[in-house]
Amino acid sequence: MAVGDVARSNSGIRLTVIAVAALPLLFLLSGLAIRYAAFASVSPDPSLAACVRAFCKWDCTWYVDISEQGYERFPIPGHSNVGRWGFFPLYPMLVATVRTILPFSTIAIATAASLACGYVSCLVAWPLMDKNMRAYALYCAFLLSGPFSFYFATFLTEPLFLLLTSCLFLALKRSSYVAAGLFCALLSATRVVGVLAVFAIVIRMFEEHRAKGGSVIGFPRWLLGRPDLIIAILISPVGLFGYILYLYATVGDGFAFVHVQRAFGRVAGNPLLFLWAGLSYHPLTGFLPTAPQWSALTAIVGLALSAVLAARRQFGAALFCAMALILPLTSNLASMVRYVVGLAPLAMLMAMLLSASKPTFVAVLILFVATCYFMTVEWLGGYLALV
Repeated sequence: MAVGDVARSNSGIRLTVIAVAALPLLFLLSGLAIRYAAFASVSPDPSLAACVRAFCKWDCTWYVDISEQGYERFPIPGHSNVGRWGFFPLYPMLVATVRTILPFSTIAIATAASLACGYVSCLVAWPLMDKNMRAYALYCAFLLSGPFSFYFATFLTEPLFLLLTSCLFLALKRSSYVAAGLFCALLSATRVVGVLAVFAIVIRMFEEHRAKGGSVIGFPRWLLGRPDLIIAILISPVGLFGYILYLYATVGDGFAFVHVQRAFGRVAGNPLLFLWAGLSYHPLTGFLPTAPQWSALTAIVGLALSAVLAARRQFGAALFCAMALILPLTSNLASMVRYVVGLAPLAMLMAMLLSASKPTFVAVLILFVATCYFMTVEWLGGYLALV
């Protein structure tokens, strides 16, 4: 190769690296500006501190309490009779750790951490999206400056969950199974559905076994001959098991995170009936869908995208996403929009599909950024907080 060709190749690589790093930063900054403008339009107090507090809604307040006070034991006079045990500990622990070092409020640290998780998630997604620049730009815009970007700008588990999921699937793509197991362990300490990623790990192991000419019946024997694979599987649920042990030691009920769901109105039922009930909850006035309708429609879209992943032979990601949606659907539709938006494989697939043609890519990119303001206003007003 000529010297000029090498120089041009190195220059192209540098430009790509700059673009990959700069795109999410651009959308992060634009998202901050748009969401602040939305906040300032509805708030009498335009300060940044008030803005950060305003975005802390619903589950965010539970995570703030866990980070500052830990998990309670009953009875506690004057406190809520609903325990915090349904909210998993990893993210509150990380924020509490940083708070011991930095002299800032819990919500300020958590907001910065969530934005950082969103930015790094974009960087990790680059190799997972086959280095497709249009799809990458759309993905970054969706997470950081899109209609649901407020989920990734406050103290909710979605930013960390999405980052860890992205890291797990990148590790699987590189056949780094122990690393994938470690990320699964962290996922299982972030949200209960995180432990389900172990199935994606096992499926990837099976696919590698078959790619090497192994038989289906010979998979268990091949697996037992690989200590690294056994370790990866065994460490995957460590986060969940650690939380169960902690609850047993402190509360006396290792499954308090399950049993407390009834206090939040989550009762086991048929997911299809919950979907039908949500779709049937028509608005009394106006044309906007009700919160249950939004949740039901989003769940259906999420399951449909999971089916597309399966059709594209991404069986591990498809199974993980489908199970991560069906499990909460067995109780009710609460927070379903968050759950769908926070599944990295679905968001990446959506970006890949919508960026297939340049006109569609441009239109969707404009739509994402344009709707950020209005959706943020709705979130601050309480309507979208229900979903």
